[in-house]
Amino acid sequence: MSEAQVPQPMMAEIKTHNRISKVWLIPFLALAIASWMVIDTYVNRGPAITITFETAEGLVAGKTRVKTLEVDIGFVKDVRLQGNGVIAHIQLDQQVADMLTEDANFWVVKPRIGSGGISGLGTLMSGSYIEFVPGNSSVLSTTYTGLEQEPITGFGVPGTRLDLVSEQGNSLSIGEPVLYRGFEVGRVEKSTFDIENRRVHYQIFVKSPYSELLTENTYFWNSSGVDFNATTQGIKVNVGSLESIISGGVTFDVPIDLPLGNAINTARPHVLYPDADSVYERRQYQAKEFIVMFEDSIRGLDVGAPVEYRGIRVGTVAKIDSTLTMDILASNEQRIPVLIKFEPARLGLPDEQTSVDLISQYIDKWTEQGLRATLKSGSLLTGSLFVDLDYYTLDSQHQVETYQSWPVMPSMAGSLAQIEEKVFDILDKFSSMPIEVTVDNINQMLASANSTMIGLNEAIADVKALINAQETQAIPESVNKTLSQLSKTLESYNHQAPVYGELEQSLSQFQQLMRDIQPLIKELNNKPNALIFKGQVDEDPQPKGK
Repeated sequence: MSEAQVPQPMMAEIKTHNRISKVWLIPFLALAIASWMVIDTYVNRGPAITITFETAEGLVAGKTRVKTLEVDIGFVKDVRLQGNGVIAHIQLDQQVADMLTEDANFWVVKPRIGSGGISGLGTLMSGSYIEFVPGNSSVLSTTYTGLEQEPITGFGVPGTRLDLVSEQGNSLSIGEPVLYRGFEVGRVEKSTFDIENRRVHYQIFVKSPYSELLTENTYFWNSSGVDFNATTQGIKVNVGSLESIISGGVTFDVPIDLPLGNAINTARPHVLYPDADSVYERRQYQAKEFIVMFEDSIRGLDVGAPVEYRGIRVGTVAKIDSTLTMDILASNEQRIPVLIKFEPARLGLPDEQTSVDLISQYIDKWTEQGLRATLKSGSLLTGSLFVDLDYYTLDSQHQVETYQSWPVMPSMAGSLAQIEEKVFDILDKFSSMPIEVTVDNINQMLASANSTMIGLNEAIADVKALINAQETQAIPESVNKTLSQLSKTLESYNHQAPVYGELEQSLSQFQQLMRDIQPLIKELNNKPNALIFKGQVDEDPQPKGK
């Protein structure tokens, strides 16, 4: 093969071009998507807020979510210490930006067991989260103080909130029910202690429409769930709901002796009475004040004790204080002053000043007629006393007197003092008796009685010996024999026996003899000497002629 026939090798044709490879489209596309996501996230990013809590319990950075109405709206970015608490930085969605008002509320939802019930059980599986509830204000904010526990009443629920004041701090707990005639109409939301006045303030919430039951004459008292009352009509036991039995609660109503009145004033606090009876016993009325000067000991008489007239309460003991006795201690006065209030409203009169003025005039007249105040025992078990008003027969007229700025109501020694005085009189008489002489006489009487008993015992012993003697034992047999012989003798006097015939004939002869001797006996009766001197025979009387 010639060189011309040898095939020449193919040469590669190299061409150059400036197009970008399609492979590079993938990273460019990813970069574009990421940039768009960053820009979109930045543009649509919601507000960042901070919430202060006392502890970080239930808060985990990057994990704990923020929810409202069970919708996820954000998360906890960071949790840091700040002062005596913690501060949580929260990132929220843009959709809630307009809801972050200054009165919005946040709290950590976690399992809780309290008097208000059991809550947050769902977080046992999903974990704790922060609940967000928008407020009603128009002012926005980014800084909040979180609630330490879930609110008892949901936000936005219509109703009425009231402030109750009590002297006892252990009477109620947060979450306990508010009752109206046994029906639950609200809850106790909050309790605070007033250090300056040393009283407890409770905030209660009554749901609508039950809040319309609250009027100016509404009274509140602590209900333990079981009301035990023993009266002259029997024993009464009222049992409330199971929840009120366990934890208690607040009950409110209008007393039966008051009208309903207008709507309640929510601006002022209202008294929380310890029980239902205290509403009637400790209720504040317009009253006329008097000072009663007692000669007896006032031990057992407390502030708030009743003032009664023959069992009907007409007032209250207002004050038993050392300030009332300062002048007494500095003088020779031996009586103790006690301030009492006479309350006309308890007698059915209107609770007005005109009633007080009217009753004052009557009391002045009543004291002139013998009305007096005395101390009487209210309970033998507790030793408590009360002031009793009644009429007494007096030897002297009442002298009007005053103590400081109060009029003085006259008083008398109470029944206890009278009993004590009588006991002392009896003891004095007993001590003045000739006890030694009496004891000697009693000893002599006992000695004489003792000797008599000894002689009686000896006589009884002799009688027993006589009864047990053989001769005494034989007496019944001799008596039986004698009776048998007497029976035989009586049988011989039977009318069929010969002796009976002879006896009957003798009696007949005796009777004939007595008839014959009867003229002689008559003559002897007329003339006893007829047997010695013979009497003249009188001529027969002759009839007279015409």
